[in-house]
Amino acid sequence: MHVLDRVVILNLSLVMAHQADAAYWEEWEMFGIPGGIQVFTLFNLGAFALLLWCFVAVVKRTPFGLRASFIMAALSGVVFPIHAAFALAGFTQFHLPVSMAIIVGTFVVSLWQAILTWRTQSEFAVGA
Repeated sequence: MHVLDRVVILNLSLVMAHQADAAYWEEWEMFGIPGGIQVFTLFNLGAFALLLWCFVAVVKRTPFGLRASFIMAALSGVVFPIHAAFALAGFTQFHLPVSMAIIVGTFVVSLWQAILTWRTQSEFAVGA
C-alpha cells in the first residue's frame, strides 16, 4: 500500500469521526438545515458513498483518481475553516479536546494528502 493510500484512509477516518461527532453536536442546527438527524443521515450516506468511490479511484490509480484525491482533500480541508467561522460566530459546539483535534487533524491531513497527490500524480493512469 502506498503512502498516499494510507493518508487518504487517515483522512477518511477523520472525516467519518467528525461526522459522528457532528451528529452528537446536532451540526445541522448550526447550518440551519431543516429535517434534523434524518436529513443529516441522508446527507452523510451520499457523502460517504462519494468519498469511498473517490478512494477506490485513488487506490486503483485511475485517471479520475488524481482528481478524486484532490476533491477529497478539498472537501476534508474545509472542515476546519467552517468550524473556525462557527466558533468566531459564537457557537459553542465542538469545543471538547477530541472534537477540536479531529477538526484540526482533517485540515493538516488534507494538506498532506494534497501535497502527496501532487507529488505522485505520475502514478495515475493517463487517459479519460
